[in-house]
Amino acid sequence: MRIRYDAFGKNVLRETLALTGGADTQVEVISTSQTMDIWYVPDPARAALRAELGLLGELAAEPCQFELFHDTPGPAELRGCVRKQLHWHHELERRAGGAVPFPRLCVLSSGRPATVLDAFGFDPVPGRPGLYRAAPGWQIDLVAIAELPRVRDTLLLRLLGARAVLRDAIRELIALPDDAWERSIALPWLVRLRFEVPAEPSARTTEDAEEEEIVTEVQQWFEQLKQSLRDEARKEALQEGRKEGIKEGIKEGIKEGIKEGIKEGQLRVLAMQFEKKLGRPLTEVEHSVLAERFERIGADRLDDAKLALPPEALAAWLADPTAR
Repeated sequence: MRIRYDAFGKNVLRETLALTGGADTQVEVISTSQTMDIWYVPDPARAALRAELGLLGELAAEPCQFELFHDTPGPAELRGCVRKQLHWHHELERRAGGAVPFPRLCVLSSGRPATVLDAFGFDPVPGRPGLYRAAPGWQIDLVAIAELPRVRDTLLLRLLGARAVLRDAIRELIALPDDAWERSIALPWLVRLRFEVPAEPSARTTEDAEEEEIVTEVQQWFEQLKQSLRDEARKEALQEGRKEGIKEGIKEGIKEGIKEGIKEGQLRVLAMQFEKKLGRPLTEVEHSVLAERFERIGADRLDDAKLALPPEALAAWLADPTAR
């Protein structure tokens, strides 16, 4: 279960950071055969966009190694992160053939790692609750996600938290406007989130049960959203169908005209919703593909694809003749 949450967190973090620079997951630190969760290099041309990311944008102001812990780390885990940081600096200098700045390490912890903070001398950063910093020479920031204030400035980071923090962040995310950038990045990954529930109920921990409830809540919201969109589409389709039905009824009878008109109206509404998700008009070929799949797999499957897939994946799905 933790593996699935780690994957969710890394995907959301990577896609957010990719808005403002190069963000790669599982970067291999060659000399240790270890991998960093994310290695990020900011793009100076996108500094204004990075400022819109709130606290995460501040943490990403320079090249940075991000390490995400869904369970609160201890001293051994922090030492492992520092080991990768040191070896990665050595590797960067080897590639550059000379000295390069020491890379920053940012540890994202769901809870407050009191032992780590005390043992390694982290100090709280003034004006930034939940953010701690080691002595300057170490170049290490630590974010205790559970301590972050509940403001939009920290929402993306709180989605990487656990249990009640994660639940509250999801509810805030869902309440944002439809065009909020946080929704476009996080919701597709939330919809895909699933659990590997132990076969024996006794093997499940209290934390597992709490987080299973969170994903169940997301799935219920997703089903409600789908139903709402279907109802809206049916309403618009009926209106379109009536218009088309009147035209067709003159030639072939009102009954048959309304039937065909409703179908045409559904297709038009779906096309408009796909265009909104893609942020551009559909091409003639995509219109044809949409019509063919409407006939073959139905409106429900098209709704699933439209809601679950990010824009690039949705465009690829339309372009794939074998997609279902």
